[in-house]
Amino acid sequence: MADNPLPPAVTFQSGAALLVELGIVDRITHQGVRHIAEHDPAWPFGEGRAHPYWPLANATVMATEPFLEFFRERERARQARTT
Repeated sequence: MADNPLPPAVTFQSGAALLVELGIVDRITHQGVRHIAEHDPAWPFGEGRAHPYWPLANATVMATEPFLEFFRERERARQARTT
């Protein structure tokens, strides 16, 4: 990934793939990302939250950097609980 710049925005599908590609999580599907988005109060996207969703064609997209940072923090917290 070092040779390829990060995309400016991700969908639930491409975001899930990017999380695995970057090694932030071992595995996750777009359904897993959607589940987290619906149930985690810290999710940073959506109305009344720090970052908006954007409609693009037939998809919903999110800014890549806050998306990745959310999952990095989530993984750090998960790992701290298991050690």
